[in-house]
Amino acid sequence: MAEPILDIQNLNSWYGKGKDRVQALKNVSLTLAPGEALGIVGESGSGKTTLAKCVLGLVTDYQGILRVNSSRPQMVFQDPYGSLNPARTVGWFLEEALRASGVRDRKERKARAVDMLVQVGLTEEHYGRKPARLSGGQRQRVSIAAALIQGSKLIVLDEPVSALDVTLQAQILQLLADLREKYRLSYLFISHDLAVVYQLCDRVCVMYHGQVVEEGDVDAVYDDPQHDYTKKLLAASLALD
Repeated sequence: MAEPILDIQNLNSWYGKGKDRVQALKNVSLTLAPGEALGIVGESGSGKTTLAKCVLGLVTDYQGILRVNSSRPQMVFQDPYGSLNPARTVGWFLEEALRASGVRDRKERKARAVDMLVQVGLTEEHYGRKPARLSGGQRQRVSIAAALIQGSKLIVLDEPVSALDVTLQAQILQLLADLREKYRLSYLFISHDLAVVYQLCDRVCVMYHGQVVEEGDVDAVYDDPQHDYTKKLLAASLALD
């Protein structure tokens, strides 16, 4: 069996200091295999985003085992406009990621940036545009391109389609599925939308008050949930359909 690209065992995490220090994660354990997509679901405050920040190295106040067997994980945010510098072009944004990883040749940076735009369904025309001249779906494609351009195999996606309409959601989810297959990417996919997780992910972890209360293949968990909280989430999801 291949070594997990992500291995988390008994992870505990806190935020705040002194009397205000609050535990955000409690004995969280999970693994992610190469090429696998794992959905992390739960309501706001369940610990999903804290878990993502731990994986990305943005939280240092933790105990337990957290091993990432990949180059540095990359992030795709919910709001791509907030993660793109409005004063810079798409090309600058992608090339900056390559500069950070040590690519000094300008022609090589531009060639790789344009190629990555094509990979996410954009064109060389978008290279010179600023974020304000892109649609929401195009901005999210640029964010995906930026996450992939350094070659990381582990991508953390935090509600990446929740700000998009249903048609654009379907397009971005298909793009993510295609890229995952092409590059054998592993996804840690954070969402409150169980239907979206079912479309993209192989397995799902249900989080509640900082703990994993249920985990398994999406079909098994969705068809026969064991924990009352999972049943509640699924019932709420069905009520929205």
